[in-house]
Amino acid sequence: MKQLITILLTLTIGFAQSLSKEEKQIGSYIDTHTDEAIDLVEKVVNINSGTLNIEGNKKVGKIFQAELDKLGFKTYWVTYPKNIKRSGHLFAEMRGGKGQNILLIGHLDTVFEPDHPFQKYTRKGDTAYGPGVSDMKAGDVSMIYIMKALDKIGVLHDLNLTLAFTGDEEKTGGPVSIVRTELVEARKWANIGLGFERARGLNTGTIARRIHHPGC
Repeated sequence: MKQLITILLTLTIGFAQSLSKEEKQIGSYIDTHTDEAIDLVEKVVNINSGTLNIEGNKKVGKIFQAELDKLGFKTYWVTYPKNIKRSGHLFAEMRGGKGQNILLIGHLDTVFEPDHPFQKYTRKGDTAYGPGVSDMKAGDVSMIYIMKALDKIGVLHDLNLTLAFTGDEEKTGGPVSIVRTELVEARKWANIGLGFERARGLNTGTIARRIHHPGC
């Protein structure tokens, strides 16, 4: 989590000069709030949010929404007609005016529907188990606590951020031209996109750029 916050800081104009100071403050915040973050992971993992469990997805999303509201984000739900049979998506926006436009992406749903036997959070030592722990409620909670850390060190409200939590990543509702409209628009707005879902065995990154032609 600390590394991800550092990435956000280095992508933001005006903070690179004092990065070591900021990193120390971030490290202190994360270290003192780790147990709190783990408790939040446990709370949302114990709420079933299989893709087709619309109310479960909304319940998880409202927990994240409340946390982001307290930080001063503009939050809103994107919902769809009942025939889509999906919960919709949670978006949160911060428009501080400094630095790059950054899109952070998570999702609320899991592959474990209410009738699946795998339903509860458990922990053995430093390893947590449960429906959606790695895919991807721990990633969602990391997003929340990165925002909290940025707020603590006094830079959050300077940033240009969109956080997107989709409700149908595992089983996309259709048509895609409808249920991905807002995410596509957020992608067009963003200069940088960061996904927070865990990846196994991937220790490299890929960087690409978009070419901008004047008048286009």
